[in-house]
Amino acid sequence: MGNGIHISQKSKVRRSHKKTEQINISLVSAKYLNDYKILLSFTSSGMRLTTLVNFLPVFHKYVKGENLKYLDPRRFKKFIVKNGNIYWGRNEDVIFPVNLLLKQKDSSQKENEEILYII
Repeated sequence: MGNGIHISQKSKVRRSHKKTEQINISLVSAKYLNDYKILLSFTSSGMRLTTLVNFLPVFHKYVKGENLKYLDPRRFKKFIVKNGNIYWGRNEDVIFPVNLLLKQKDSSQKENEEILYII
């Protein structure tokens, strides 16, 4: 029985691998507008997508402890765009995955829980 489950899992992996093509989305620039809103520009397969993200609800939901210092407007404005990501702090103290940022463009949209890389 254990072998049947193992084979089944392999089949699923193979099928899902064939179905999904990897889409490479990368953040290329960001411009602070006002309050906690940043205009983000992404590229994907040669196309460009620009979206406005209000980071205040994202910070309130995911950022905890010492990293709340980046809610200070002076520190918030000092974000860095590098290697396709946006982050705060020289040691990338707060960083959000691109897929979460794209979901944030419509705040009424229901979002799934995501794993964030916050140190």
